[in-house]
Amino acid sequence: MAPRLTPAALAQLVAPLRQAGVRLVGVGGLALVLTGLAVPTWLARLGIVRSPLWVVVAWLLAFLAAGLSVIVGRRVWRHFSATTVALTVERSGGWRHGAVTSLLEATSEGTSLELLAAADQSCATSLGERGAAALEPERRRWAGWARIGHWALAAGVVGFAAVGPHRGVGRQLWSPGAAWASFLAPVQLMSDRTTVDRGESVRLDLRAAGRSDAELWLRAKGEPWRSESVALDSTGRATKTIGPLEGDFYALLQSGGRTSDTVLVHVRMPAFLGRLAVTANYPAYLRLEDETLPTTGDTLLLPAGTRLSTVGESTADLAVAQWNLGGASVPLDVRGREFRGAVLPRATGVLELELQTADGAPIGGDPIRIPVVVVPDRAPEVDVPVPGQDTMPVLGNELALVIDARDDHGLASVVVMAQLGRSGSAPMSNAIPLPSTGTDRALLSTRLDLARFALTAGDTLAYWVVVRDNAPQANVTRSRTFVLVVPTTVEARAEQRSASKQVAKIIDSLVNQAKQLQRETEDLSRERQRNSSDKGDPSLGFEEAKKAEQVARDQQDLMDQAEGLKDQLEQLDRATEKSGVADSAFRKQLDDIRQQLDKALTPEMRKRLDELREALKNLDPQGTKDALKKLADAQEKLKEALERTRELFKRAALEGELGSLEQESKEVAEQQKNWNEQVNQADSSAAGAKEQALAERADSVAQGLEQAAKQMKQEERQEALKESAQQAKQAAQSMRDAAKSAKSGKKQAAKKQGEDAAAKMEEVQKDVKEQKDDQQDEWRQEVIDALDRALAETARLSQRQLAVSNSVGRGTSIAQSRLEQGVLEEGVQKIVEQVLAVSGKNALVSPQIGVSLVQARLQMARAREAISSASANLREAAEQAGEAVDALNVAAFQMLRARDDVQGSSSGSGLAEAMQKMQQMAGQQGSMSQEGNNLLSMLASQQMQGQLQAMAQRQRQLARDLERLRAETQAPGTRDLAEEARELARKLEAGRIDRETVDRQERLFKRMLDAGRTLQGEEKDEKKERESTTAKTDSLSIPVSLRRLLDRSGQIRLPSWDELQRLSPEERRLVTDYFRRLTAQGKP
Repeated sequence: MAPRLTPAALAQLVAPLRQAGVRLVGVGGLALVLTGLAVPTWLARLGIVRSPLWVVVAWLLAFLAAGLSVIVGRRVWRHFSATTVALTVERSGGWRHGAVTSLLEATSEGTSLELLAAADQSCATSLGERGAAALEPERRRWAGWARIGHWALAAGVVGFAAVGPHRGVGRQLWSPGAAWASFLAPVQLMSDRTTVDRGESVRLDLRAAGRSDAELWLRAKGEPWRSESVALDSTGRATKTIGPLEGDFYALLQSGGRTSDTVLVHVRMPAFLGRLAVTANYPAYLRLEDETLPTTGDTLLLPAGTRLSTVGESTADLAVAQWNLGGASVPLDVRGREFRGAVLPRATGVLELELQTADGAPIGGDPIRIPVVVVPDRAPEVDVPVPGQDTMPVLGNELALVIDARDDHGLASVVVMAQLGRSGSAPMSNAIPLPSTGTDRALLSTRLDLARFALTAGDTLAYWVVVRDNAPQANVTRSRTFVLVVPTTVEARAEQRSASKQVAKIIDSLVNQAKQLQRETEDLSRERQRNSSDKGDPSLGFEEAKKAEQVARDQQDLMDQAEGLKDQLEQLDRATEKSGVADSAFRKQLDDIRQQLDKALTPEMRKRLDELREALKNLDPQGTKDALKKLADAQEKLKEALERTRELFKRAALEGELGSLEQESKEVAEQQKNWNEQVNQADSSAAGAKEQALAERADSVAQGLEQAAKQMKQEERQEALKESAQQAKQAAQSMRDAAKSAKSGKKQAAKKQGEDAAAKMEEVQKDVKEQKDDQQDEWRQEVIDALDRALAETARLSQRQLAVSNSVGRGTSIAQSRLEQGVLEEGVQKIVEQVLAVSGKNALVSPQIGVSLVQARLQMARAREAISSASANLREAAEQAGEAVDALNVAAFQMLRARDDVQGSSSGSGLAEAMQKMQQMAGQQGSMSQEGNNLLSMLASQQMQGQLQAMAQRQRQLARDLERLRAETQAPGTRDLAEEARELARKLEAGRIDRETVDRQERLFKRMLDAGRTLQGEEKDEKKERESTTAKTDSLSIPVSLRRLLDRSGQIRLPSWDELQRLSPEERRLVTDYFRRLTAQGKP
């Protein structure tokens, strides 16, 4: 049977309605789901619901809405079945009842199929035509519900979107599991630390899931609980900072009926440093006692190497104790609460004490920070002030050194190092002893032995001083290196000539200044005398005082320059020795010049200058006048001494210059001969260079001869020296030609030219020697002639004086005797001037002659004064006149001896012979010293006593010879030598011979040898530190000025009453007691 059409037509009509109904159910269900989610969320957001359970409720509502929608949808689906639609259509009135529904029922038996089919066809057609209209009311009803459903959906969407499902509380909606877990989770309270130090704070972490607030309960020990509300964030969390804490406290959290565990926070109490002692243990070399140092923060100055011993104690057990300095740590030994140890600061910084307790508690109080400045041990310093510069060897084989070494704490060693430049060998060292007690500064005087180095001309010796201090890590300092240069002969002679010119200029300047100063002083003295007499005002004017002060300053300046001249003469003396000139007369003349300067700068001059200064200081007009007059007299003597010095130096310089040129000419000639012999075998270039050097030396000789010619007074000698200079120039030209020939390989020509140069230089040497000898003879004859004139005049005056002495009061009138005596005085004065002038030209003419003549003139003046008064004393006049005769005879005898000495001398100045005498007497003293040594082994024998007497006679004769030499030359130191010789003679005459006496003879011998070299006394080193020595009984030497206090037996003579009555009673008592004590201890 074919399918029915009515069900199909109904299905076609119901399909749109069914779809609309299903959509309506879906929209409504979705709206219900959104509403079920939005409503709890809004409640939570608004704070109406705070429990996280709302998330679960929201989802339950959503699931219920979804389930309900499914149920309703199914019912709507079933509602729109074919039967329901058929009934709806039948009820619309367009079809009779059962017309449609019957076609949906099963076919009963006996039903016509054709009719059924036609009815089915007719119903289906009618449904198709009028079915939609019949269902229109139903469609409009469902359309209205659909609009309501859409509005509900829109409202649900808006409400859900507005709640913020992806932010804030809305985010919890998507974590229902977490919300359920939060609902079941407990309340938690946690602290970031359970133990803190006092004064610190702790951070509490509060957690109450699903809660927006909670109650925090806090309680300190011994206090009640107190609460505090805490707002939680959306996750149910919050943080709370508690502090600063002073003690332990408890905390718990309550929220939603649930309570967290109680949290205990323990507050540690700080520890304190109870005791701290820091002791400085200084290095042993500082010799400082240990010292307790402050720890209050003051800066400590610590010598390097200082050890800081530390002892301390805290109020709590310690785990770590250490000193920190500059990033380095020095641990200390910890024992419970105590700690001890030591630290050695090596650098400047802040020394900080770090302490850590065993329980971690802090250390209270101010931290221990000690600024320390480590003062390093400075390196020693060393200077060599003498010589203080590069120098050349002085006289002898020793170099005097003065070393100034100093250190901030102490010196350990001072070593002089020396190395010869040409040897390349290791330096030689010489340790200088230091005081055994230690010192931080030493001024050491030593001598560098040059004999060890065998120095030759052109050598250089480098020397320096190495100083080491006494620090544990010894600091070493080396002085600058000094160089001792041994000059060549040529250089030494050039230095000698230069020094001679410089000294000559200085002497000329001093003489001119002395003359000018003497005139100023005399003018000022006369001006002062005129002002006093004219104005009658004895006061000292301001202008006069100023002029007198200027005179004093100028005089002091002149004396200082004269003292400086001695140093110039010493340098010239050294240059003369190094020049190698065989004739030592020039050096002997320099010694005499120094003696003249010593005589010029007398203590009397200084005394007069001090008197003038004192008078000006006190504004004493009469004292100033007297001081100016006395100073003028002293200046006159100074001027005369300087003039004699100038004249003697001119002659000595010329002699030295000629001797140097002669020696230089001789050496050039000899070296030229050697060159001539070696030129054929020598290298051409080397031979040419050597010959060129000889040519330069020959030119130097020529220049020196030209300079010497200008100093000659006679034209003949000037021309002779100029000719010699011309020959030296020709020889130099021949040498230059020979040098060119040698370099060109023309050795035969060079040899011939060299022989010509050698011959000319030999001729120059002979001519210079001849001129020098002639000049010396001329000077010697000049002195002899002057002495002859003075001697003849002295003899004539002596005869006339003898006549005056015999005629006083014996037939000759007093007036005539007085007149004759005055004439003789003037004659003696002229002789004095002549003798003084001659004494400045030859050292063998002793100034003592002038002293004798002056003594004669003084006695003549006394004789004249004795007969000039109204009551003439003829006896006194006769005695003084007779003594004047004796003084003239002594002067004549001295002149005669001086003439014989000058005539027999080989030098123009006579100093060579004087020094030879000293050396001869030194030899005699040396033999006596040796004999004394031999006699020591013959004590108490009769033969020894005889030999002692003979030796005593020779010793006394030697003393007389020394005294005679002193009278002739006035050499300083000769008086002391004579006194020492006489003292030794007295001991030997008394039969006293022992080791001390022999040693004194040996010392006298050495002193005489030194004096024989320089004709000077013992030189004193003013820079050397003076040292005292214990007096010895056998070495006592009583000065001459004190021997008048002894009687003939050698005992100390007590003062007489005439001497004591000039003293006060108290002074007489002291003097008497002094001499009583002195004589009570025996002989002096």
